[in-house]
Amino acid sequence: MHKLLSFIILLFCSTIIAAQTTDSLFIIERNQQIDNYVVAHNTTALDSLYGNDFVFSHGSGRVEGKEGWFVSVAKGNFISRQHDSVSVEFHPQLAIVKGKLSVQKKGKETIDNYHLYYIRVFAIRDKRWQMISHITTREYHTP
Repeated sequence: MHKLLSFIILLFCSTIIAAQTTDSLFIIERNQQIDNYVVAHNTTALDSLYGNDFVFSHGSGRVEGKEGWFVSVAKGNFISRQHDSVSVEFHPQLAIVKGKLSVQKKGKETIDNYHLYYIRVFAIRDKRWQMISHITTREYHTP
């Protein structure tokens, strides 16, 4: 009986860990897909992936909402936006994502390369995950 109970507990814990891993991978993939759409200037696809109350806190200190960010996306000159070292922390109806984003952007005469560390918050809204916050915590530029 003791072995059966131990087996059931182990199976239950394994199921929970497998579900969290699957959810983490989904959020990590969604996080990258958002920035792929940013590079493609696809605000139509982005609209359902951002909450209406989305807030973007830039490394410069500028803060803007969804509408302002979409204006920037539409006229942005991003070449690439790639995530690295991403981790996900789950809470009820919430996922906190931390990572590094490497960005290449066309400047007036050069290509700007910079990296930023961020915290993003995703929430379940209307039965789907939406990003509601992006906070740049540190940013540095490379030649």
